[in-house]
Amino acid sequence: MQSPTPSLPFLGRYQLQKKIAVGGMAELYLAHASGAGGFQKQVVVKRILPQLAESEEIFQMFLDEARIAATLQHANIVQVYDACEDDGEFFMAMEYLDGTDLRTLRKVLAKSNMAIGWEHSLHIISSIASGLHYAHEKCALDGTPLRIVHRDVSPQNIFLTREGSVKLVDFGIAKAEGRTTETAAGTLKGKLAYMAPEQCAS
Repeated sequence: MQSPTPSLPFLGRYQLQKKIAVGGMAELYLAHASGAGGFQKQVVVKRILPQLAESEEIFQMFLDEARIAATLQHANIVQVYDACEDDGEFFMAMEYLDGTDLRTLRKVLAKSNMAIGWEHSLHIISSIASGLHYAHEKCALDGTPLRIVHRDVSPQNIFLTREGSVKLVDFGIAKAEGRTTETAAGTLKGKLAYMAPEQCAS
């Protein structure tokens, strides 16, 4: 007799399916939400790594990312649906993207001595530029400019979907008005090779 399949854990109303990535501050899970009438939606849940959950600084950075990302609704920026707390654990539910990031794609192509064609490169560049312009110009509900600077527009944060969409992800170290955590003077966030002009000017 087979043992019953263990039920998958929940975070709030989101049932976790499998872990898909781990970063320096958080981990990502494929998950889904269920609703009335058979409604189901596949999402990605991002939560703080367990070993960092007690860090007030990490917690505030995570909250800042959620606040910034939740204000952004653009075709070229990953959408945040929800920011929740469940039994002391804070997490975000985000748009599920089916595809790969630009860094991984470039590595795969390089193994076959191939490169991304110029027409596709232009599509990627123009899409990310459109998303960045939207974020830079975004204002709060009261009209105050948020002055959002992503600070890490590197290949691993550019996601390409199977449907041909280009999405900018991970606003974890973005600079914006109203952040509760500030970068210490003389400290660089992000990667030098991909530094935003706004960072160089500041």
